[in-house]
Amino acid sequence: MLSSRYLSLRGCRNSFRLCNTAYLQTNRFCHQNEENPLNNMFKLTTSLVSESVPATVSRVCQEFQLHYSTLNREQERKYLLELAPKTKIDKIAVQNAAEKYLKSVQSTDVKGDKLQEELRKAFEPPINKLFSRIGQTRGGVKFLVDMRKDVLTAMKELDKGSTEFKNLQELSKNLKNLLSLWISVGFMSTQRVTWDSPSSLLEKISEYEAVHPLRNWTDLKNRVGPYRRVFVYTHPCMEGEPLVVLHVALTKQISSSMSEVLKDPRSVKNVVRHSSEQLFLDQEDDLENVNTAIFYSITSTQAGLQGIELGTHLIKQAVALLRREIPSLQRFSTLSPIPGFRTWLLLEITRHLRDGAPSPLTSSEVQILSQIQSDKTQSTEEYLQNILKSGNWVTQQDLVDTFKPILSRLCARYLYEEKRRGKALDPVANFHIRNGAMLYRINWMADPSPRGLGNSFGLMVNYRYYLENLEENSREYIKKNVLPVHKQVLQLL
Repeated sequence: MLSSRYLSLRGCRNSFRLCNTAYLQTNRFCHQNEENPLNNMFKLTTSLVSESVPATVSRVCQEFQLHYSTLNREQERKYLLELAPKTKIDKIAVQNAAEKYLKSVQSTDVKGDKLQEELRKAFEPPINKLFSRIGQTRGGVKFLVDMRKDVLTAMKELDKGSTEFKNLQELSKNLKNLLSLWISVGFMSTQRVTWDSPSSLLEKISEYEAVHPLRNWTDLKNRVGPYRRVFVYTHPCMEGEPLVVLHVALTKQISSSMSEVLKDPRSVKNVVRHSSEQLFLDQEDDLENVNTAIFYSITSTQAGLQGIELGTHLIKQAVALLRREIPSLQRFSTLSPIPGFRTWLLLEITRHLRDGAPSPLTSSEVQILSQIQSDKTQSTEEYLQNILKSGNWVTQQDLVDTFKPILSRLCARYLYEEKRRGKALDPVANFHIRNGAMLYRINWMADPSPRGLGNSFGLMVNYRYYLENLEENSREYIKKNVLPVHKQVLQLL
């Protein structure tokens, strides 16, 4: 449990709802039509989208946010479904504006600039007035980020072929485009988090950590303590809200296990452990001898900013800050999860058993597994599928030793050879390779926690950042689908 000196924060959206309930009950504007809050929402939307700018536009924006924050899930969904079609542009208006502009170009009309501006405005959905006006108010950008999160959530409940889904998809894209302009990297700042940072920020670091969840404040204190660094990316329009969080371990080698970077990491009971060296001291006595920075967790905290790439920039900023602080740093690498490996492998086995697709196992692997297979009535692939699903094999040394070369090879295949539209199938691999990193090393039983075993049978991977090759690697991957890989990965194939 977290220390009582820190009050739990449930996120801006929920706090916004709670602290404004009293205001809604007393404000005269909000008393109108309280029995149908959706009607109020539609009236406020119409007011904010109108051509004339209300003298009290800030107050109307505040009322809009307050009303939206009190909608229940079903009301929220109905409102977004009603709002979504308004994202579409007026095609007739675009056609008329285009015809006027083309005529002015042909006749060298002096009004050409004005007509060009009219054409540009015709391409902008009228609903953007609503978003722009809200975005200009205090807390408005955060509100729109949370609204896009609600849109993405609503989309998950719909058939992808339905009109409602496509309308919400357009609304999401529209919000994403606006937020991409407002959340400009040029205005972002990188901040190091320490134990002396504000308690509200520390609470959010704990709350948002998704890769390796924190258990208590002692755990958090270790992660911001000696030989550890935590950096956050913030933006002035979302004050006090970390948009991306990066956890770093300072070591003397490229870490191959979570036990090298976390003190007492989670682990399934009786699992066959990976032995490793730990560096957990009370004081940073030998920073000059540290030569490696391990990025072991990077988390985008705002679901509403999905698709807006910020993590890349934080890594580059963190590298610059670390090199300035510790000139002896020479190596930069990740210790990353492989979230899709287990799902992919079990699906490959299922496709083989059900559809007759090629087996993911080689003939020599089938022979090895058949020697330890007790039930000869089932195929080797079926035996492997069942035992992998059960998870019991991680506590048996003989099975761990047998599965290690097989799963390591299959993991190398998954990361290096399995593609979607020419890019790495694994989302974490795609992220780091796009940044210019190299697929460097696959680590056996590096994360024996329930999450690690459930994602990738405990395997993790290092993506190494060779600073002098980042731009070339990134360009070759993006343009030519060339995935840089180290020979120790290729040797597994």
